[in-house]
Amino acid sequence: MASPPDYRDPPLLCDIVMKGGITSGVVYPGAVMSLARRYRFKCIGGTSAGGIAAAVVAAAEYAPDRNASFAAVGRLPDELSSAVDGKPFMLQLFQPEPENRRLFGALIRFLERGPLRGAAGLAISFPRAPLLALVLATAAVVLGVAAGLHAGFVAAAIVLALVLLVAGAGHDLVRAVLSLPRTDFGLCRLGRDAPAALTPWLHARIQDVADLPLERPLRFADLWGVAPLPAGATDAQRAERRARIRALSIAPRERDVDLQMMTTNLTHGRPMRLPVPYQPIEDRLEEGGGLLYDPEELKRFFPAPVMAALEEAGDPLSEETVAELAGAGWNGRLRRFPIGPDLPVVVATRMTLSFPILIAAIPLWELQYRAGGRPPLLRRVVFSDGGITSNFPVHFFDSPLPTRPTFALGLTSFPEGEGPVEGDPSASVIDPPAANAASERTTTDIASLGQFLVALKDAVQNWRDNAQAELPGFRERVIQIKLAGGEGGMNLTMDDQKIIDLNRRGAYAGERLAELFSGPADAEPRSTVHWNDSRFARYRVAMAMSERWLRNVTFGFREPPDRVSVPYEERIAAGDAAPYAFPSAQVQELSLATTRAYGEQLDRQGTDTLDGEGVPRPPATLRSMPPV
Repeated sequence: MASPPDYRDPPLLCDIVMKGGITSGVVYPGAVMSLARRYRFKCIGGTSAGGIAAAVVAAAEYAPDRNASFAAVGRLPDELSSAVDGKPFMLQLFQPEPENRRLFGALIRFLERGPLRGAAGLAISFPRAPLLALVLATAAVVLGVAAGLHAGFVAAAIVLALVLLVAGAGHDLVRAVLSLPRTDFGLCRLGRDAPAALTPWLHARIQDVADLPLERPLRFADLWGVAPLPAGATDAQRAERRARIRALSIAPRERDVDLQMMTTNLTHGRPMRLPVPYQPIEDRLEEGGGLLYDPEELKRFFPAPVMAALEEAGDPLSEETVAELAGAGWNGRLRRFPIGPDLPVVVATRMTLSFPILIAAIPLWELQYRAGGRPPLLRRVVFSDGGITSNFPVHFFDSPLPTRPTFALGLTSFPEGEGPVEGDPSASVIDPPAANAASERTTTDIASLGQFLVALKDAVQNWRDNAQAELPGFRERVIQIKLAGGEGGMNLTMDDQKIIDLNRRGAYAGERLAELFSGPADAEPRSTVHWNDSRFARYRVAMAMSERWLRNVTFGFREPPDRVSVPYEERIAAGDAAPYAFPSAQVQELSLATTRAYGEQLDRQGTDTLDGEGVPRPPATLRSMPPV
């Protein structure tokens, strides 16, 4: 009998990013188990279902006994492929709100039976109009036979019954859909009927893998290596802990485990990375520090231990904020939302998982300050699925010159007419391309209106991630796992064999990544052409981009401006004035000297360039972007 895998002390480090995809996330346990024998996961990221996998992997790295924690991860596919009362275990995790049960039932029938039989199943979910139509049609037939009613009248009554059936059921369906705002724009809040629903179940699994009690939810700060404060902590202990968290916000490489996820702030129309770090200069969060939550709202989303952790971690409201809230119509229940490093991991995971319509959005609040001395407004802030803005954040943990691989696990579909090969997971996995080869682009067949609309949605949602994943320095570490129709995605009723097969594909993908980047699994890790060529490709790209950027800086610095613009040297000389004043004369001089030195280096190069022949293509560019 083979001995169990040993996860205790892997020889190498890696980072990992996992794509979103609702139930497609069942591929990830197998993948991380294959990699975990050789790699310790230092930085872990994901969106939506990839965020669930990321949270569990981070919990496993946090646990004191790595063998036990990854053994717990390995048991997840068996649990997910099991049945409860004859129904798929995965389906029971998606508990609809009581008022949405009919609509949820209709959705499941569409998923299980296809469009035509699913449409017929609407009569079960919304029976009022179908029953009336049946009564009308039956009465017409009976009267036609028993009373000799004219056949034309019978036919008209049957047609009327059909119209009533379609219009009435459609009306009830639309009415149910339009009522979704009452349940935070989703069929399921996922917090009901603990522990059956997804969020309580996920909380229990994260705590189990991390070897923590349910009453002490795992926080991002724990992963960073910052322990919670003891009971009765002194002001000095609090200040010391806060200083440590601020230091790790600025220096993420020093975190024990760096877990990051993406959510989408719909109110402000932008992505947000969780947790939010502290600013390097001021003692406040980069963003979101003014977010508030209503305990009465969030207790419908999270179990009691998580709510207690939110209460404990949130900074108290200042007297000024309380007064502003009172003026804005505060209900008296709002608390500060700890969106920084003390945020419980399960809360961030739920925030990245709010798949529109199926899963309810997370409601928070903020004070909106207005110009002109007008009093602030209390505004609701709605957070939805991270995949809306970045479903495959391959840019997470990016470095100009990487010292360890960041594996990216992507999900794609089979081409038309192809599908999985039984017993051969390799047929369902696309290897990362070599450093000098283009990535295999995924394509979508568009022959129907439905396919066109899906492709339109995918292009809007994924174009940035798709383009990023094709760049040299990124594409060599992206492995694609193919899924067929009925696998992953919205398929909440997959049978056990499909879940097991998907997990095996993930396991194979993990094995391939380990082999490509550090050699065969049955031998000691060794240097590989794939990994070192990828690093060299990244070096060529980084140097070419840097030179191009500096040439643009030098041109703008030296070029005489128009008559209404102050030359840069003159403005730098006046840099002790607001706004953005230099903190000292030394920094002011350093800024000017550094800018000149960039240009002088380029002058010495002459016509020689690092941005020419041999630079990997397609070209990459440096841009100023927010850190999301």
